[in-house]
Amino acid sequence: MSNMPLWRERGIMGIVLRAGGILVILAGVYIIYRSNNAYPEPSEPLWWTGLVVLVIGLHMFFFSNMAKHQIYEWLKSETIALGLALLIRWPIAEPYRIPSSSMEPTLHGDNRFGRGDRVFVNKWIYGVRFPFLNKRIWYGKKPERWEIVVFQTVEKNARHKTLVKRIVGLPGEKVHIAGGKIYINGKPLELPPDMPKIYYTSVTGGLEEMKFGIREEDEYSLIPENHYFVLGDNSSFSRDGRFFGWVPNEHIVGRVSCIWWPPSRWRDFTGFSKTWWWKTLCTLLAILLGIRLLVGRSVVWYRWNSNKLSHYFVSFLEYGLRVPFTKIWITKWKHPSRGDVVSYFVPDNIDGVPNGTIACGIVAGIEGDKVQIQNGKLIVNNEEFSHPLLSKSTLSPNYTIKEASYGYAKDKGHSTVPPGSIFVVWSVDESNELKIDSRTYGWIKVENIFGKVKAVWWPPKDWKRFS
Repeated sequence: MSNMPLWRERGIMGIVLRAGGILVILAGVYIIYRSNNAYPEPSEPLWWTGLVVLVIGLHMFFFSNMAKHQIYEWLKSETIALGLALLIRWPIAEPYRIPSSSMEPTLHGDNRFGRGDRVFVNKWIYGVRFPFLNKRIWYGKKPERWEIVVFQTVEKNARHKTLVKRIVGLPGEKVHIAGGKIYINGKPLELPPDMPKIYYTSVTGGLEEMKFGIREEDEYSLIPENHYFVLGDNSSFSRDGRFFGWVPNEHIVGRVSCIWWPPSRWRDFTGFSKTWWWKTLCTLLAILLGIRLLVGRSVVWYRWNSNKLSHYFVSFLEYGLRVPFTKIWITKWKHPSRGDVVSYFVPDNIDGVPNGTIACGIVAGIEGDKVQIQNGKLIVNNEEFSHPLLSKSTLSPNYTIKEASYGYAKDKGHSTVPPGSIFVVWSVDESNELKIDSRTYGWIKVENIFGKVKAVWWPPKDWKRFS
């Protein structure tokens, strides 16, 4: 297996792909912008097209300098993440953009790019529906009065196929709107304190007449079983149940739980942010983020003596504290020792190895050590270097692809590790010609080490803890 990128001429093609990626990213952003400002209403198909173009551009840019195994691992992880996202989006939760001003001031609709409220819809609470069908697999909690819901419209030629309104009338109730108030079974409803003061209109100046909830015949006032009467908070500018009638339970996608964008408009409609499980989840996410930034991360690299890939957990704090995502050390309290398994940035400009590649290796030589490979054995300071991971290995000098033969300089009989550097060894699988340690990369600068490898955590069958 080779560490070469997908293209043969890495330098020029890398620049071309990066530049092309930037152009495709800009094209995707522009298409999304146009989709949000399309007339007479935002175009959802155009928005998804822009998103696909944007994602392609991001992949071109980030993959332009990656090796095959890194691209493979990225695509595998993305596939798993996408599958989980779709699995969550179908039965559990889904983001939704407010398309109009019909729910003002509770929900703000704005077609401009990045404007308008985005909400999360709890799709689990009323029962899971079959994909693409207005039919439930099972029924959950029944919708309650004043809950804000997203639903599929009952109108065949509606401008918006998916709407967001507030449930006002329940199955079996008789509803009537008069004098700006809603009457249920002849009694006026009191609006909850967290709702805006709404004057519900019962007449329209347009060509179409409001009938449902306005006229008193049972056909227009008595809500059928398993149906609901929905209204918009912006009563004068809302096309809602007064026009199209009752909404079947099966058409309800889910309950609006919160506004998540823009941050200045954050609002929790259901109280979930006060629940113990939500606080626990946020705490765990914060802990995981802190670990990722300051404590450690996962690295994908080859197994020792194998062309198979494993996931390693690398501790940042073993040798000191550094600025996240940089090579800048804030402070150091320990230097790498012989036998440590470390993760490091491969030196730039190594033939066949993309810049920025992250590798793992066993520290065999530190500053000032004399290293030499003789008869398939690694000699450090005139003694054979041993390590549990190398117990069945043979270190062949034939791996070198450099004129300077690190570890077995013929003119001196040995090589001396220069100041601020280390000598690392790793895979020795000659059948696959894996050139992935100092015999290929040369001396590794200590500043390029970003952590100590503590364990193999994936796949589970390969679990191993390092001292």
